[in-house]
Amino acid sequence: MADAAGAVLRALIGLVDHLRRAPRPLHPRGVVRHGTLLVDDAGAPGARELGAPLVVPAVARVSRSAGLPAPLPDLFGVAVRWQVGGLTHDLLLSGTGLGRLSRFVLVPRRRPLDGPHGTLMPFLDAEGRPLLVAAVPAPDAPRDGGVDLVLLSARPGGRWHRLGRLVCPARPGDRDDPGLRFDPVLHVPGDLRVPGWAARLRLPSYRRARAS
Repeated sequence: MADAAGAVLRALIGLVDHLRRAPRPLHPRGVVRHGTLLVDDAGAPGARELGAPLVVPAVARVSRSAGLPAPLPDLFGVAVRWQVGGLTHDLLLSGTGLGRLSRFVLVPRRRPLDGPHGTLMPFLDAEGRPLLVAAVPAPDAPRDGGVDLVLLSARPGGRWHRLGRLVCPARPGDRDDPGLRFDPVLHVPGDLRVPGWAARLRLPSYRRARAS
């Protein structure tokens, strides 16, 4: 079933790419920010696999999935990349809810970072238990176009725990980077793992998107 769904997603990405003829079939418009990733709550699910305590430089890209012009609502995404020991780690978050069910539902919004973002699909921790990662705007975050998010983690049906923080301030000259591509299957964050079914579902569409 995962293989069949992955083939369907790949075909849809190919259709969008053919119609749009842009460098990216999805998330064509975005902005890149540079800052710091902090994973400091060692007791949160997944913190050990993410290397807590961890403080590293990070790159974040905030983008519109469909690329619709503002103020039309769109599905916003936040992609995060960092490196540890020469290895690249990617984390992709999409606009979702935080409830037991809504954490698995995409939520369109008019403005980026106006609500929670989540991974939708779970990772696996060192014991093979499923784990979700999410982010919410920091209470004291300035509304200047920067990225200031509190990171959270939870079991699929459990409560959320504070995991850390991502701070990437807005700076003059920040712009998009057409060559920056993220892949949390090939570059799994930390020592987390991607379930086999999720990899089979996502890899074909990721490969198709990179080939555009």
